[in-house]
Amino acid sequence: MKISDLKQFAIIDYLQSLGLEPVKSSGKELVYYSPKTNEKTPSFFVNPNKNVFFDYSSNESGDIIRLVQYLNDFDFATACKHLETMGNGSIFQSAENSFSFCRKSPESNANAISINTVKPLQANSLISYCEGRKIPFQIAYKYLKEVHYTNNKKSYYSLGFVNDMGGFELRNQHFKGSSSPKGITTLEVPESKDIYLFEGFFDLLSAFSFFGTYKSSNTIIVLNSIVNIDKAKERLKGADKVHCFLDRDTQGIKALEKLSDSFQIVDRSNIYEGYKDFNEFLINNQP
Repeated sequence: MKISDLKQFAIIDYLQSLGLEPVKSSGKELVYYSPKTNEKTPSFFVNPNKNVFFDYSSNESGDIIRLVQYLNDFDFATACKHLETMGNGSIFQSAENSFSFCRKSPESNANAISINTVKPLQANSLISYCEGRKIPFQIAYKYLKEVHYTNNKKSYYSLGFVNDMGGFELRNQHFKGSSSPKGITTLEVPESKDIYLFEGFFDLLSAFSFFGTYKSSNTIIVLNSIVNIDKAKERLKGADKVHCFLDRDTQGIKALEKLSDSFQIVDRSNIYEGYKDFNEFLINNQP
């Protein structure tokens, strides 16, 4: 696929695939909370007509390729390959056809992810995807569901990891997204004194695989996105210690520093030192 074609993929559709929706409009621009930094006032602007973004919290800006580089710490070639894969999975519509922001517009609702069926994990392609990420079937089956859904009026199915509000994190070989509502996932263990904090569910499943267990002796919180860190703080208040398994990237480091101001933190990311996250470590070190 040509670079010029990749640049036509709508930024708002890419953000929607990450579970991010605009909170308001400002002239011809849509305004979001920054997907890269923790902020209380939304300062991430997208111009759908020009298909460009500007993040005032970090002064980063550019087209869809630059956005993918920025959010995922990809180089240019990797970002293009990522976009091409998502495009082949029909995640995007072109920027020219992207809809205008309206909180309750029929067009917006029509393009939202709609869950049709949730059932036990059984699709061979999804099981193979888990195994490719070094997650044994027994662990995947216990914590994940097979979710069939509609996105942009087309039907798909993915691994689903449910959050406390009933929304799902959705993953398959070609898609990374979520259904509404977006939130954290809490796996409570009665009388637990410590909390294990993970950034994503594949990191949690990687920990189970690495430690050779299917359950935890302490309560687990999965953020499902680093931007949800504030949503977890109320529950973290009751913990003696918070064991953090966050990504070893700029966002993860900043979040760890922020948590250290309020909680007794144990940084467990040393387990996968040299890698971005627990799952990347597992993929590269487990036969």
